[in-house]
Amino acid sequence: MDDKKKKIVLYFFYLLVVLLVLSSAILIVPVYRKYQKRYEYLAKLKAETAVKTAASIELNRTIHSLKYSSEAVEKVAREKFGLCAPGETIMRYKPKKNTENTSPDGDAE
Repeated sequence: MDDKKKKIVLYFFYLLVVLLVLSSAILIVPVYRKYQKRYEYLAKLKAETAVKTAASIELNRTIHSLKYSSEAVEKVAREKFGLCAPGETIMRYKPKKNTENTSPDGDAE
């Protein structure tokens, strides 16, 4: 082959390589975007799982303390159900509704 034909073949080869690289990039970009979205979704799910696992552990601790600790049962009975031990008196206070601007001492400003 003469020098001119070799250059043409070489340019054709370079053009073919460039077209191959461009077509590969065009095909890979949407897949990569989809991968990124799924990776972000996975990170979000892992964060939710961590939060729910922590909540589950706390609930299991509460259940365990209610099963095996009389103090925990007593605390729940007093706080949630308003029960008291024999001889005790329960006092409930209703908070005052403030219609004026008052200081923490109750004095008007």
